[in-house]
Amino acid sequence: MGDGYQASEEALFFKDIQRLTDDMFTGDTFTQYLPLFNVWAVYVPSVDSGIGVGGKPRNTAFELYRDGTELRGVYPKKKQYARDVCKTVGEFACDFPSLIGNDAFYGGLGGEFVVATSSVTSGTVVLRHEMGHNFGRVGEEYDGGYVYQGANSATSINVAPWKHWLTNPDVIREEKAVQRFQKHIWYDLQKGSYQIKFTSNGAFKRWFIQLSVSGADTNDALSITLNGEPLAWTTKGTKDRTFYSWRSSDAGFPAGDHVLNITAGGSFDSPIIKQLCNAVIFEYAGEDEFKLDDNDHIGFYPTWDIKKRLSYRPDNEKCLMRNMTSPQFCTPCQENMWLQFLTRISFIEDVVVTGKDVALKLIPLGQLRPNPIPNERYSVQWFNNGNEVTTFRDQFNIDVSTVSGAAKQWTVKVNFTTPTIRVDSKGVTRAEHTFNVDYTPPATTTTPTTTTVTPVPTTVTTAPTPTTTKTQC
Repeated sequence: MGDGYQASEEALFFKDIQRLTDDMFTGDTFTQYLPLFNVWAVYVPSVDSGIGVGGKPRNTAFELYRDGTELRGVYPKKKQYARDVCKTVGEFACDFPSLIGNDAFYGGLGGEFVVATSSVTSGTVVLRHEMGHNFGRVGEEYDGGYVYQGANSATSINVAPWKHWLTNPDVIREEKAVQRFQKHIWYDLQKGSYQIKFTSNGAFKRWFIQLSVSGADTNDALSITLNGEPLAWTTKGTKDRTFYSWRSSDAGFPAGDHVLNITAGGSFDSPIIKQLCNAVIFEYAGEDEFKLDDNDHIGFYPTWDIKKRLSYRPDNEKCLMRNMTSPQFCTPCQENMWLQFLTRISFIEDVVVTGKDVALKLIPLGQLRPNPIPNERYSVQWFNNGNEVTTFRDQFNIDVSTVSGAAKQWTVKVNFTTPTIRVDSKGVTRAEHTFNVDYTPPATTTTPTTTTVTPVPTTVTTAPTPTTTKTQC
């Protein structure tokens, strides 16, 4: 559902929604789940264009607004109206309702409604992360958040729900790292430089710094130094909130105090201020104690919440629930979303009986996909009066007349397997349906056979008499 689209912007709304849908379901993020989804776009005209700022909504359909100037949360004021509009689409259309603000910059929210903007640079970034919360019923993986729960979080390495995904299940250990600094800052750099001071014990072998900033669309917009030495920085060419990072792979910070200094430059004549949004600084042990080089490694990575309380996540920086710029989920999150989705549906859409022919209609997963995923498949079994007809195994269409003495009652059982599900404790990857086939084979009529015997004539064969020829010499 769109907010802040005037009557003259209806075509823009549908264009924006198509782009966001394509980004979500034809890219890496949710492609494997697409057959489970119907996506509905609902246009409601607004009087004003855009969304509110500074805690003041505009005259729009759902009155989306930002609480301040920061490019972060976007909040809906007219929630009940959003519920009512969503229900007009029909049954099941509001399983995962979202509100898309007509705004070119970063912002969103999770919860009852997934809120994002139509931003070309960050709309998909926010939408897929917030959808990840709602689809998987999970908390954050990045540091400095509030909610850490679900399939991607554990308070101890001994109770982590992703042990069956561990890259090295024989090694149960915490990946060795330390957080030197983390804060959501929201500082207007026009007021002057911002300094981050931190201390290292010199015991680590690698470090990582990440900042997110807005309004920095030119190469003179920022100057960043570490202990007085410049860190190389090149703008990504947008005023939108953007993430920049630096790392050292061959040395940690020396023991002692350190200063990271961020200074803004260039023009300040823009409604999108040059703002330092947040910053994180980490140190890591060597590869033998902290798996960094293998982006797919699943282990126990430390995470610290807003109150510096420790929890653990499955991977380092691959999962978009931690790394907003990633288009991928870690394997535990992928599995969890499958399990969450499958609690809502049955693979069996219908069983169509036409005389002696039975057709099984399934959601097009596995070998029924237009572009099958390797090692993803359906297994199918057919039972007549409780006994499996093995000749029908893995068939989607059967002819019951080929089963001698078949009873009316049939059951079909379907099992779904995919490489991204390793443990299904609730049996949601299985489905079955019992039905009757009222088919009576046509009666067989026996026609008497009459045989007429015709006498065979007798033939007398006379042997030829040899001819003797006399030859005179």
